Amino acid sequence: MGATIVKMDKGGRIHIPTSLKDDLGPRFIITRLGDKLILTSIPEDPIKDLEEIGKSIPDKTLKELRKEILEEAYNDIR
Repeated sequence: MGATIVKMDKGGRIHIPTSLKDDLGPRFIITRLGDKLILTSIPEDPIKDLEEIGKSIPDKTLKELRKEILEEAYNDIR
């Protein structure tokens, strides 16, 4: 993943290079994280994307999944 320097114009607009727009699509969610802005592309069909993600989830209850996620997060913190 490379970095590209861009400038904001007087109207507050930022030009995103075509090479990035073509790869990521036309719609984004902007998240502010301290002094950073994170652009996350919005899929054309979010339901379809969630269905694909769901196929990779093992056959476990939500309680089991939640426990595993919390355990992994605690391990990452340590």
